[in-house]
Amino acid sequence: MLPVIRRAVPLSARILRASLIQRCAGATSAAVGAAPPQFDPVAAEKGFKPLHSHGTLFKIERYFAAAMVPLMPAAYFIHGREMDLCLALALTLHVHWGVWGVVNDYGRPFVLGDTLAAAVRVGAYIFTACLLAGLLYFNEHDVGLTRAFEMVWEL
Repeated sequence: MLPVIRRAVPLSARILRASLIQRCAGATSAAVGAAPPQFDPVAAEKGFKPLHSHGTLFKIERYFAAAMVPLMPAAYFIHGREMDLCLALALTLHVHWGVWGVVNDYGRPFVLGDTLAAAVRVGAYIFTACLLAGLLYFNEHDVGLTRAFEMVWEL
């Protein structure tokens, strides 16, 4: 009895599969012309020009972040206007690249529209300029970044 069932199952599966394929082929050929096109993100990205290449900037950011690792402890031991200036420039550039990465990822014209995307990009530069101006003002008219860090660690 068991060998008969083994032979019968593949035969019935073949018959069922063939009839389903014929029905599906007829239904899909009739529905192909009536179906609306689906959104294709790859094709949509090809329609817009890329803003810039992320690869080179990403490498520069990683090298710069690695160079900042010895700069932070050195700022604790070395005080002065030069170190304050180096620290202010390094922090500003590091923060600018981070904000610019967020703006490039989420502030695209495809997502926000042309006008708002341009405003967000200008806002990123304004934020960076205000940050640099604030840090330089703090360095000139107050104790400076290195001394401020030392005062925080003394608490």
